[in-house]
Amino acid sequence: MRWFVLPVVLLAGLCMPASGVSESAQPARWHIVALGDSDTTGEGDASGLGWVGRYARLLQHRLGLEVVVTNLTVDGKTSSELLSELRFDATTRTALKSAQVVLVGIGGADLNAGDDRLQAGACKSTACYAADLRAFGRNLDAAGALVRTLRSPKQAVLRAITLPNAVPGGKGVIPPFITPRIGVFQNTALRRYICGAMARHGGRCVDAARAFNGAAGTRNAYSKGWLTKNPCCYPSGKGQQLMAELVFRSGLAPLR
Repeated sequence: MRWFVLPVVLLAGLCMPASGVSESAQPARWHIVALGDSDTTGEGDASGLGWVGRYARLLQHRLGLEVVVTNLTVDGKTSSELLSELRFDATTRTALKSAQVVLVGIGGADLNAGDDRLQAGACKSTACYAADLRAFGRNLDAAGALVRTLRSPKQAVLRAITLPNAVPGGKGVIPPFITPRIGVFQNTALRRYICGAMARHGGRCVDAARAFNGAAGTRNAYSKGWLTKNPCCYPSGKGQQLMAELVFRSGLAPLR
C-alpha cells in the first residue's frame, strides 16, 4: 500500500484554444506540478509514466495542449513533510508559482507508523491509525491553503486523488495483521480528508478509491487488473491509466 517514483516528464504538442475562449487567454504551455509520496509515481506501471504522466499524455493527445510536467513526489514522503516543503522549500514553491495544474497524491506513507505500532502489538486494530489520520487531515488542509497562496483558483487547477484500497484480494501480499476492516477504515478516512481539503480550497477530489473498490470500499481491484501483486500493491499500467482518465474527466475549468 505504499506506492511509487516518476522522473520529470516533458511532453509537447499543439496548443488549441477552447471554444468560446480567446487564444490569448490560454497558456502557451501548461505546466503540471505533481506533489506527494509514492501514491503519485509510476511503480507498477511498466511504461514508467504512472497516472501523472498518463494524464499529461491525455492532455496532449486529446486536447492538443503543450504540456510540461514537474514531478516532485518522493517515495515515503509524509503529509507533514509535504507541508514543510510548501512552506520552506524554494524548488517546490518556485515550481508552483508557474503551474496551471497542481496534482496531489499522498497518504500512504502516513500509514507506515501505524503499521509498525500494530505489528509490534502497541495498539489494536484501527486505533493504531486514528491519530495519524487526523494529523494527515490537518496537514492536507494546510497544504491546500498554501498551494492557494501561491496559485489562486483562477491561475491553477487543483486536483487530488483518493487512494485505492489494496487489502481486498491482497491475500498473500498484504500483511495479515492489516485486516479488511482496517483497510476500509484507512481508505474511508483518507478519502474524507482528501475530498474535504479539495472542497475547502477550490480543488476537486478525484475518487480513485471508489472507482477501484466501489462505494463500500471492499471490491477486489486485483481481479480487474488494476492493482499488481508483483511488485506488491501498486496500480498496474491499466490501473494508472484509469486514474489518469479520472483526472482528465475532472476538467480544466476555469482555465479552459
